[in-house]
Amino acid sequence: MAMRLSDENLPEYLASRGLLPQPADARVEPAGDGNINYVRRVRVTGGPDAGTSWIVKQAREALERFPEYRVTTERIVFERRYAACVSERAPECAPVLPGILAFDADSRVLVMEDLGSERLSDALDAGHVPYDALDALGTYLGRVHAATREGASQLAAQFANDEMRRLHGEHIFALPYEPDAFPLEPAVRKAADRRLARPGVREAISELRARYYAEASALVHGDPQPGNVMLQRGKPRLIDAEIAHVGDPAFDLGTALAHLLICAAGGPMENSSRWSRGAERLVEGYRRSGGRAEDVALARRYAGVEILRRTIGAARLPSVAGPAAAEVALEIGVELLLG
Repeated sequence: MAMRLSDENLPEYLASRGLLPQPADARVEPAGDGNINYVRRVRVTGGPDAGTSWIVKQAREALERFPEYRVTTERIVFERRYAACVSERAPECAPVLPGILAFDADSRVLVMEDLGSERLSDALDAGHVPYDALDALGTYLGRVHAATREGASQLAAQFANDEMRRLHGEHIFALPYEPDAFPLEPAVRKAADRRLARPGVREAISELRARYYAEASALVHGDPQPGNVMLQRGKPRLIDAEIAHVGDPAFDLGTALAHLLICAAGGPMENSSRWSRGAERLVEGYRRSGGRAEDVALARRYAGVEILRRTIGAARLPSVAGPAAAEVALEIGVELLLG
């Protein structure tokens, strides 16, 4: 790595790249969760560009929040390549992704437009279902999948993002189902064990795991969950494509779909129809823009596994952490998984 960024040297780095006139005219602050990469927001505080801000991301071998995991920094190259491929194959979809101001391959740094701080996950947690944004997100996924099916086998050579694909995949399809893999409340553990013991459940998870690794029919984002969807003036902006690979389009849709159904598990019952309508709008957008019916059907099974891992895996959601909500989520997940 040519240069390791810090909050202290970041303004100087941007000045050396011609993005910032004076290093002193900048304020550096955290941006997002920063689970995987070093991510900062840089605000220009002086000069003619005062008020301008950017998001700066650097990929490092040790993940920021989980340094015990070491993954190739090439993930940021794949993120940049994903944006380039979308711009080429589906140019009408490019505005959904953040604009890239600079890319430093040697230092593994991306400088991107600042999309603000409002996320789809925040809206859902607050009980707001932005139907139009969900429709637009489904439209984006369906269009990108449709535009990259032709020549997918050749495209796969450009997206051999195997380390990130495996790290992500094992946390979805394997690790959550190992005995006592992650600490859970006894009541939640007991509820999970009951569901996992149902006939066909573990077999169905294994089947989807094999498909996740084997399928190579379209370019997928890899993690279009609501925390990776910014909302800007009511429109979705999809970020963090570092797991991008040529894989199963149903996996992308299933990941997004799962989180709307999780809201139904963790929220008041009187709101369940709103979450269901939100899921319908996501799927409607996907179908309308070229998404295949068989991918929609399979996406519901992927959604089931995503719900299970978000309830008992490493990336558990607070909304389903309690025993009552976890019971509902686990039941929904298993029913979806079994089709």
